[in-house]
Amino acid sequence: MLRTSLTIGFILLAIRGPVFAQRIESTVETDLRTLPQEKQDKLTDFADRVQQFLDSSPWCDDPWNTPVYLTITLRLEDMSSGAEERYKGTIIVSNSYDIQFSDLRWRFAYQSGDPILYEENNFDSFTSVLAFYVNMILGGELDKWGTLAGAAYYEKARNIAEQSKFGMGRFIEGWDRRLDLINYFLSDIHKPFREMVDYYFYGLSYVGEDNERARKHCTTAISMLDRIVAKDPENEYAKSFINAHYQEIVEIYRRAVNKEPLRQMLVLDPDHERIYRDIIDR
Repeated sequence: MLRTSLTIGFILLAIRGPVFAQRIESTVETDLRTLPQEKQDKLTDFADRVQQFLDSSPWCDDPWNTPVYLTITLRLEDMSSGAEERYKGTIIVSNSYDIQFSDLRWRFAYQSGDPILYEENNFDSFTSVLAFYVNMILGGELDKWGTLAGAAYYEKARNIAEQSKFGMGRFIEGWDRRLDLINYFLSDIHKPFREMVDYYFYGLSYVGEDNERARKHCTTAISMLDRIVAKDPENEYAKSFINAHYQEIVEIYRRAVNKEPLRQMLVLDPDHERIYRDIIDR
């Protein structure tokens, strides 16, 4: 259900930014404590340089110049050899709302002071990982805007992962898992989840403007979510979605006559049973 306009009446929670989001505004945090002091000194401006790279790169064309808020945490360890500065570490990437990826197998070369550049069809052990996860986040954000609308960004992420096969062998670790990740996101298995997200955010777009229509679409999304969990009770993306959105869902149905969606959520999300029951039993 591709939409040409979107009014978000977000309730209770302050959500950072509209759903149609393509310009990156990032926050970058680094943990360099495991590095030798000499390397820590060399990387004093590392977080700022990564942030500038993320915020200034043309990830996509968006005439509205609408932002996606990105939080990245980098924890680095030294694995340099000779004159080449090499690192291994962990990268955690999120939209500070409902999408997050953690990667423990990053290996890359980074020369202090060199410009940080990314070319779409040129594999780089450092910037290709950043670009991969930026596109994963953008894919998830655009899936909120229209049915499977994030596909183009997921395909970009898959192209980057495929390029890694032809990259430098010593930095290949982790790319098999990244390729598995993006192949899963583009698979038929994950398709119902992506379609559910679209229904849910379509409902959210009517909150405050037409609450009955908002509930109609959110109810469809909850039913879809119920089927996803019934088929795969350990689905990590369904669990993350519920954890990110349960408070919104409670507010959407707080004054509704039909509380059945909250009864479904009670089963899907027993950790917050008391919150749902407070509304259902009124």
